[in-house]
Amino acid sequence: MVFGLLTVNIGHAAAFPGGHEALMAATTEWIANDQSINQHQVDITPPDRRIPIDHCEESLFIRFPFTNNRKTIEVSCQTPQWKRYLRVKIEEKFDAWVFAQDLVEGTLVLDQHIENTPVAQILSNQSLEKSEIIGRVIGQNVALGDVVTSDVLRNEITVYVPNRAYEAGEMIRLEDLSLKTYTDESLKEPLTLWPEQTVIAKNALLPGEPIRSDDVEVAEYVLVARTTIVNGQVATADLVESRLESVNAFGPQPLVIVEEILGLEATRTIRAGQRLVASDFVAADLVRKNETVRLTIKRGALEVTVETIALENAKIGEQVLLRNPDSGREIRGIVTGRHEASGL
Repeated sequence: MVFGLLTVNIGHAAAFPGGHEALMAATTEWIANDQSINQHQVDITPPDRRIPIDHCEESLFIRFPFTNNRKTIEVSCQTPQWKRYLRVKIEEKFDAWVFAQDLVEGTLVLDQHIENTPVAQILSNQSLEKSEIIGRVIGQNVALGDVVTSDVLRNEITVYVPNRAYEAGEMIRLEDLSLKTYTDESLKEPLTLWPEQTVIAKNALLPGEPIRSDDVEVAEYVLVARTTIVNGQVATADLVESRLESVNAFGPQPLVIVEEILGLEATRTIRAGQRLVASDFVAADLVRKNETVRLTIKRGALEVTVETIALENAKIGEQVLLRNPDSGREIRGIVTGRHEASGL
């Protein structure tokens, strides 16, 4: 309550002339500014006409007197001193699809023709889902900002049809599709809104036949084992390949970038064709103590390679202490691969 008193918006700087209409107007404007809404969303119950609303020599003091309560507003004056409490109803707004431009009867509704924006609750209850709008034909002229409702759309729908046959699992390209108009009743769960992601055929598709929503699914390229990867084996690019798979088939988040696993060690044996996930790999010791390490040292255009012995374990990118077996000298390098390091 104290916080509310400290942060109150005092309203207008001008004196208040008095009267019921002026009180309603000043209070409505204050609430709209305070709540960052339009004035038409504010509904105030007028005070009893038998109760006078006197003038005020300074600006009215307006506030919501109760914490977390926007149903009562307090309006008061210091000179002369008076106070009124008014009942308030603030109309909430909800997101709905509206037309983003003026359109004429017969227009095929496309993605750029509509937008999602807040509207009054009574209007949002009449609004359709986006998938129910795209591909429909407008049955009357509409204006910018009109809510898209079923009564402004014809009983027609435009759907995607393939120009050639597709096998299940095959990637579908938009350039291989056409649009065809049908009546609503003649189709079952038609696909009117094409996904933005890569799409594959879930079922076999015939040319000229409307594509249903359950005929396709979103897919993504993921990494799979090209050959069997045994437990403890260090991953290299030739052990894996990318394959297009339905996202509905994913369990744990699959790996999609080869570079993410290079130099990592398999935590289990992975059979050829199996999808790879992050838990399948851990950082590997590419250099192990007492193993021979090929150390490459560059000095300008000069490059020297020396066979050394590792004095400790190290992972890719880590420093490792090495010993030259001929001179006995110890030197540090950076692990760059299995049994390989570069000089600092």
